Amino acid sequence: MFENFDWQIKTQHVLMESSVDFPSKTLDLDVWEPQGESYVLRSDVKALLLDQLEKYPDQDLISIAKSIRLVGSIGTNQYTPTSDIDVHVMLKDGVTFNEDLQKDVLAWSKENEILVGKHPLEIYIQDNAAQDFMSDGCYDVNAGVWCAGPTIVADDHDPYSEFAGIFDDLKVSVSGADAAFGELHRDTLDYKAVVDAMGRMDADQRKKFKGRLDSKLQELEDDIKQLYSEKDVWVAKRRDASKPTTPEEALNDVGKAKKWHDTNAEFKFIDRYNYLRVINDLQELIKDDGAITDDEVDQVRDLMKDMI
Repeated sequence: MFENFDWQIKTQHVLMESSVDFPSKTLDLDVWEPQGESYVLRSDVKALLLDQLEKYPDQDLISIAKSIRLVGSIGTNQYTPTSDIDVHVMLKDGVTFNEDLQKDVLAWSKENEILVGKHPLEIYIQDNAAQDFMSDGCYDVNAGVWCAGPTIVADDHDPYSEFAGIFDDLKVSVSGADAAFGELHRDTLDYKAVVDAMGRMDADQRKKFKGRLDSKLQELEDDIKQLYSEKDVWVAKRRDASKPTTPEEALNDVGKAKKWHDTNAEFKFIDRYNYLRVINDLQELIKDDGAITDDEVDQVRDLMKDMI
């Protein structure tokens, strides 16, 4: 009868962020400045952030902002040196939420690689104010106050123990990608073997093997397309496990809250193990024409180094 008790305690204290990283002693001092028993945003970081919001080319984001918040693991001691700094722009009353603007702003912030230290800024238009309060850390930039958090977990906190129950599901989730990465690795080695052999042949002999080389390039393309199909499945799974938007919803629907918590953690482990980054880089390689050329095979092999 008490199987969900621990989870209810966590949702009651709004510990919802699924942080999978080991803790540091403090929040990141490249971003925060200690103040008493808490932290405030460093003035230089605030200035950089506001400057970037003004630079968005299609809309002065500050002019439409009711408030600007920093949300997520950067407001905890479970950040990493390259953790995203999630910036949420809350719209003023009377300003209509526009999904296209939301997508464009996020894409712009990613494309411009705005960094605080090594932390990339990711800027969102947030249309659900209550959702931010479900984060382990939520900081109002202009007011200089914490809406939730900051969260400091104990030095001996073990995320692998906290999420021990998800690893069987994680193995299933990445099994297709593991197979595709293995095939991609083998195909790059086969390609190199054919190229090396052709280098020892005369011109007439090389013509006979040109078809073999072309078919191997096609296999490489197919492997990469399979990988980003796997990525699409992970993204859809995370989207389907929708996050509770209020503490009340989390407490009233414990199953939904736990599903989001575990699925979000699984996605973060997938990211930690480099699946997302390597697949994105491979996808970028063939985005223009959908094809791998001879001179790009070495780039594929270099990108694969973190996966083998």
